[in-house]
Amino acid sequence: MDVKVETVAPCKKRLSISFSADEVKAKMDERFGELEREAQVPGFRPGRAPRRLVEKRFRDAVRDETRAKLISEAFDKALQEQKLQVIGEPDVDPEKIEMPEGGPLAFSVDLEVRPEFELPDYVGIPVNVEQPTVTDQDVARALENLRESHGRLDEVPAAGAARENDIVTGDVAIQVGDLVVLDRQNSRMPVAPVAIEGIRLEKFNELLAGAAVGETRTARVAIGQDAEKEDLRGKEAEVRVKVNRLERVALPDDAALLAATDHEDLDALKRTLRRELEGRSDQVFRERQEQAVQQWLLDNVKFDLPAELAERHANNVLQRTVGGLRYRGVPVEEIEKRLADIRGASTDRAARELKLMFILDAIGKKENIEATDAEVDARVRFMAAQYRRRDDRLREEMEADGSLVSLRSQIREDKVVRVLLEKAKVGPARQGDAAASPAGPAPAAEGAPPPAAEDPRAEGQVEST
Repeated sequence: MDVKVETVAPCKKRLSISFSADEVKAKMDERFGELEREAQVPGFRPGRAPRRLVEKRFRDAVRDETRAKLISEAFDKALQEQKLQVIGEPDVDPEKIEMPEGGPLAFSVDLEVRPEFELPDYVGIPVNVEQPTVTDQDVARALENLRESHGRLDEVPAAGAARENDIVTGDVAIQVGDLVVLDRQNSRMPVAPVAIEGIRLEKFNELLAGAAVGETRTARVAIGQDAEKEDLRGKEAEVRVKVNRLERVALPDDAALLAATDHEDLDALKRTLRRELEGRSDQVFRERQEQAVQQWLLDNVKFDLPAELAERHANNVLQRTVGGLRYRGVPVEEIEKRLADIRGASTDRAARELKLMFILDAIGKKENIEATDAEVDARVRFMAAQYRRRDDRLREEMEADGSLVSLRSQIREDKVVRVLLEKAKVGPARQGDAAASPAGPAPAAEGAPPPAAEDPRAEGQVEST
């Protein structure tokens, strides 16, 4: 057997294997010898048929069997001898490989292999992340958010007028020249800055302030350069809203809020909120540190990804993203409009995930880090409790669909990152107000799509290699 390996692309090898006619003949003779002792040929007792009749009767089957066996054995042996770390299953169909009568046999196959790279010195990775702090303002904001979450929506009497943060149910229309961008009936919108059909309406609250049920308000607005539809950017739009219904949040007073949250007084409730905020702050701080470690690895380890694997994983991420958007009620037509942007974001995300997977796997091997059965069992029990499922049933399902293997890999990656963080050079924690909630985008109107990049990582979806 002769084996040749050549590089045809990054992370892609061409394996060429050939057998001489003598090697093929020897293998076929070996099989004919076995058949001669066991084959049933009409007119002869088992094992008594002449060799020439056995060869004539079974030649085609033996040739096909020999070809398949030689290919399988040669492939396994070649991978071991050449020390190739193949990704996925090779696309080898013995029936498509010709083997002339009596040999020789020659074939080649292209294989994707794991990327090769040198690990940098990862002891002392610089990690300088701002330590979020919880301020009195954060606690006050959390208290008001809690109060709002326990509020109820009451319909405003017919004589009432819209106020900031009321909820309007109304007919909304947006028109640019002769183009009707939107004409929607009974849409629910806050009396606040909003984004409708990708158009930010920063003064939407001013448009509706003081409006009564049955009243129609109209305003002309300049469409910003951040509008989703390029052909609308910089143009002027007419926005028209007819108010059909007004609702207002009725907030509970202190006594009602304390009763609902089972606290004796406001100070006790504030202490509880501060503890919760500090716990979240610590979690955010830890996540930022881990992200800093991961980004350092990506910046300092450069290699090409296997193209086919990267494409498959990008498609997986794209499908998860689109599925998530549809689950959240985003119209299909809106998703299709932004599909190119979603696809680009999915490709970037997939590349990052795969690179981190390969890097962390290499470090895990070097540091002898593995996920134990106890750790996997604990994670499954935790997931089962979250989903209110029996842990044994959930485990069976995960074993069946392969996600248990992915879960083990994820646990191992998490352990590797923690070890790297323990070895990192962590800078002094700088005090700041990072724990405060940043001002986010204007709330989206009913039915508006979420940002394209929003795609939480799905457990167990990174392709195992």
